[in-house]
Amino acid sequence: MKHIITLLLLLLVCVSVQAKTHPRDTIIINSIEKLAKYAGKSDVLVKMKPGSYSINSIKIGKLSVFKYGENYKQRGDFRIGSLIHFSGNNSQYFLSGVTLNIDTKLHKNYPNCEFSEFLVSGNNNYIEGLTGRDIGEEVPAHRVQMLRVMGDDNTIKNADLFVQGSSPYGYGHLLGKGGNALVPLHKHSVLLVEGMNTKLLGCKVVTHAYGHGIFMQGAVNTYLENCYVEGKMRETNEMLAETSGPAFDVGFKSDYPPGKILPNEMKSLSEDGIRTYPDGGLNGRRTKGVIVINCTVKNMRSGFDLSANLPPTKIVGSIAIGCQEKGFSIGDNGIIENSKGDALYGPLITFVGNNIKNAVVDLELMDTVSDYKVSRLAEINGSGHQISIRKYQNKTRTVEAPIVFGESFWDDVHRYRNPDKPSGTYAGARNIKLINDTGMPVHLNDLAVNCTVSNSEEKNKVVNAGIGGNSTRDLLKRVDKDVLEEKPDVVIMMVGTNDMLNSNKMTDYKTYTSNLETLIEKIIASGSQLVVMTPIPADSTYLFMRHDKKQFTETPNQKLDHVGTIVKALSKKHSIYAFDLNAEFKALNLPQHNQDIFIKNEKNSGKQDGVHPTALGYRFIAEQVFKFLKSNELLKPNQRIICFGDSITRGGGQGVNYPSYLNELLRELY
Repeated sequence: MKHIITLLLLLLVCVSVQAKTHPRDTIIINSIEKLAKYAGKSDVLVKMKPGSYSINSIKIGKLSVFKYGENYKQRGDFRIGSLIHFSGNNSQYFLSGVTLNIDTKLHKNYPNCEFSEFLVSGNNNYIEGLTGRDIGEEVPAHRVQMLRVMGDDNTIKNADLFVQGSSPYGYGHLLGKGGNALVPLHKHSVLLVEGMNTKLLGCKVVTHAYGHGIFMQGAVNTYLENCYVEGKMRETNEMLAETSGPAFDVGFKSDYPPGKILPNEMKSLSEDGIRTYPDGGLNGRRTKGVIVINCTVKNMRSGFDLSANLPPTKIVGSIAIGCQEKGFSIGDNGIIENSKGDALYGPLITFVGNNIKNAVVDLELMDTVSDYKVSRLAEINGSGHQISIRKYQNKTRTVEAPIVFGESFWDDVHRYRNPDKPSGTYAGARNIKLINDTGMPVHLNDLAVNCTVSNSEEKNKVVNAGIGGNSTRDLLKRVDKDVLEEKPDVVIMMVGTNDMLNSNKMTDYKTYTSNLETLIEKIIASGSQLVVMTPIPADSTYLFMRHDKKQFTETPNQKLDHVGTIVKALSKKHSIYAFDLNAEFKALNLPQHNQDIFIKNEKNSGKQDGVHPTALGYRFIAEQVFKFLKSNELLKPNQRIICFGDSITRGGGQGVNYPSYLNELLRELY
């Protein structure tokens, strides 16, 4: 296996060198027609002149025909219309400053097939700055998406998409969302992913239509970072006051219990913000692997509904605001870390069935409340979960709502539609541990078996106070607020990588020593026990792909070794603990070009950065720190430990970090 990985790495290096040796010529375009033309080309680098462009003719588009895969439930041809079809491979498109205005009258075209305003069926393309705007509110003839990614290994960066035009719009899902809807449905979603290894970076989605924001069907290994999805809300009182329209025409019936639209509720007019379906795409394959980092969903039916896909599933640093049905939902072995929501109109989190297993959830409850009743703050079902819900900024919600075990909105729906089903068919909770720091009540019904509820005061608490890109200068600016004001029992500080290796933050040894000593003096003066750690080694091969080698008069690891000497000297001078983490990594004896497990962290950071560990590397750090703390008798029950430092403390792109793993080890101990 190691030989295979080494060969793959060498191949990647060769491809990178070849690309640098033969750069592409940039093609400058200034029309929609040229964009449509070059979207079908392979191996091109295209830049479009900034400006506002109108698409008001279907002639710019095309009807494409694809074949269903052998495993799909259908056979034959799949037909899809599009306006701009990125069908080429290995191409780059830079569209920053370009706005593509789409006349929604074009939604009436292709009445016998699906329609995507922008379609990406090619592979390994990079599209940056795609801004699309629907002009008008014409209802689609069929199902429509603004952007559909069918191909593999595509990256969409800084897309800005606004959609409108759908039917019925203004009632959310109350009139139905599937085959048994009370009225005909003409949905308009925004961004559909069906391919493998798709990256959505910094994308903004705003929808004034009935449909999903970002959703995945048959997609494999989808990565979303810094994305934003927003819809609109409407009071049911406004719906009930109508004297015409689709709700009026059906007597204000609803497809959801109790079978009619109720007053005094707030509903999202769109569907889910970031959502997975069990399968889809031309091959009908299972949806698998979704990583969501630092994303926000506002005013959608559900915020993050990732319960249908196969693992791995991870949501980190994300926010659900004003979502109606639920803020978060996750499936088997799913992870939610360092995320929060307001539960303004519905539960913060829902486990939709009793068959979901072994999720790990860390959420903060924002204290924002509304005039609308939230009957359940969290709906907990399934088995084997470890859940922590705490107050955001230590503020208690002023309106009480319960955390419930063995109940859910979806159990209510299924039992409403299938009244003969016995209790427990869809809901139930078993062997679940909840740490409840919200101040809200917890209800365990007869379907909750062997579930335990506690609060964090009974446990060790590890706080991650790492921030990416920080140097000693940055730590000095925030040590008072992030460390001293928290009054921790133990502080574990590791800093120096950016001081030595980050071309934007580099400093000399003298300044580093002075800054580090000031930090040490401040922390020990506060009364906390302090452990200083030496930064881990780097891989210069990958580091120099990001930073200018000419700025280095010493090798990166020579500089880090010097930092280690400084750290140990200051620890001796001030009689504090020093842990030589750098030496622990070196003891692994990993070859320079075979450090993919710990240093070359493509899976974690999204690139071969040469500095940040993988999940396995962060767990290794946590295990070594745990052993050090235990051997030096620094571990006691009910402690507060702060891990203070830079991005190696904070963790990488998939949200993995050593403080979270350390917390797991301490929970097992106590």
